[in-house]
Amino acid sequence: MKRKKLIKLLISTVILVPLLFISCNNSSKKITISDDTQSEVALEESEVLAAITDGEKLIDEGKFEEAKEEFIKAITLDKTNKEMYLRIKDKYLSVDKTDEAYYFIKTAVTNNVDVDNMKSVLKDISNKFEKINIQTSVYQNGNYSLPQQVTTMISGEQVNIPVSWENQVVDTANVGTSTFQGYNEEYGRSITVELTVLENVYDKQIGSINKIYTSNGKTYIDVDLVEFYTGTEAVTKALEDNAPLDYTEDNIAYLAPGYYIRNKFSTITTYEVSNSSSFKLLKHDLQRLGYDIDTSGNSAITIDSSLDDFKSYIELANKDYEISFTDFGTPYPHKETLCWIELKNNSAYSIYRKFTP
Repeated sequence: MKRKKLIKLLISTVILVPLLFISCNNSSKKITISDDTQSEVALEESEVLAAITDGEKLIDEGKFEEAKEEFIKAITLDKTNKEMYLRIKDKYLSVDKTDEAYYFIKTAVTNNVDVDNMKSVLKDISNKFEKINIQTSVYQNGNYSLPQQVTTMISGEQVNIPVSWENQVVDTANVGTSTFQGYNEEYGRSITVELTVLENVYDKQIGSINKIYTSNGKTYIDVDLVEFYTGTEAVTKALEDNAPLDYTEDNIAYLAPGYYIRNKFSTITTYEVSNSSSFKLLKHDLQRLGYDIDTSGNSAITIDSSLDDFKSYIELANKDYEISFTDFGTPYPHKETLCWIELKNNSAYSIYRKFTP
């Protein structure tokens, strides 16, 4: 009997031990959420919904700053709620607040919420913005750099925003128009620059320089432009203007100096002077400035001078000059400041004195 009982006991033990292990394993897989945790989750969801609802109400009341604070509060509580971002976006778009809609969807991308879909939404919103178009021009072989910043309106305020360009290489060697595309990701703005390369324009004028001066780092000349004629053309123009002439014994008109200066310009013309402009003065001009120079020989020869010397001479020549007027009501040209002015794209690149005996 004892032996039989012992055998039954061993059999029972073998059966019961595995059952105990099975029971323990099953109980370890079971997750139990306490009533307190469920309450915390429900409270958080309630706060998120309240913040969203309050924000929407504030938008309806036109209180946009307060509304933004409520939406940010909601995101702080639940950064991963995709539907929340879309709901905020839709509310802003319903009142034409596109910048704010873009901002919150971009926040979703930053928070890694359904990134691919949110980027697609961002692109749709970006297409609603008015494109920033810049039209400008530069002369052939001139220098031009695409702007690194542009100014635009963001949420009703003027803001400088940086630009990333698809292609920053600007070639001005050929005449024509090129288009450059840029983008600002932070605000979703597209920027287009239409650059026209113009053919260089060369010109040559003559006139009396009244003033040479510097303003905002640039040098300018104020010029009383005239027309300068020589030979038979000078006589013809003088006859047209009823100007005094000389006559030979055969009653043939001529001009003793050999030239005629016509001044019909009633206004002073201002030219910018290139930084690389050259200047030339006559020998007797330099003598007036105190230079020890041989003035014999051809008086029409001009000599290279510095900007400072040229400016000093113009100021000296104009200092005691008294203006007299022609029958046309325009001033007689001041021969001591009469200069040829060579222009490139309306900027003086060579200025030199004209000798008039």
